[in-house]
Amino acid sequence: MTAFLNVDLDISSREDLASLVAAFRSRLFALHVGRSGKKHWARLELRTDPRSPDAAIRRLVQAVQSLPRQQQACWKRATTRDFNIGIQAAEEPHNTEFAVTAATVGMVGRVGGRIVITVYGAPHSKT
Repeated sequence: MTAFLNVDLDISSREDLASLVAAFRSRLFALHVGRSGKKHWARLELRTDPRSPDAAIRRLVQAVQSLPRQQQACWKRATTRDFNIGIQAAEEPHNTEFAVTAATVGMVGRVGGRIVITVYGAPHSKT
């Protein structure tokens, strides 16, 4: 069945993200923190499973808004601030919907983020 998986918070920057990731530690889990060339990046997600993309994004925005001033500045200087919705596709059903409200989209805009959707392909059935 097609299913919502989670929302990852993907951040990249020219500066080290260690202090930003540490500031999120009480609310978010770091899936990866690293460096690729001159870019530093981090992928984080909520510590508990959200019930919907909308609820997950709202909680992630609240985590961003609660950052201390120094980490807020680091967030604002980041070159990527993506709220990445993960969807696992399946062969059935074809009409599954996952809504994000206008209010939530506005919240993302106010923190300088963007909403991205990643759809993972349907697993191949073995017959």
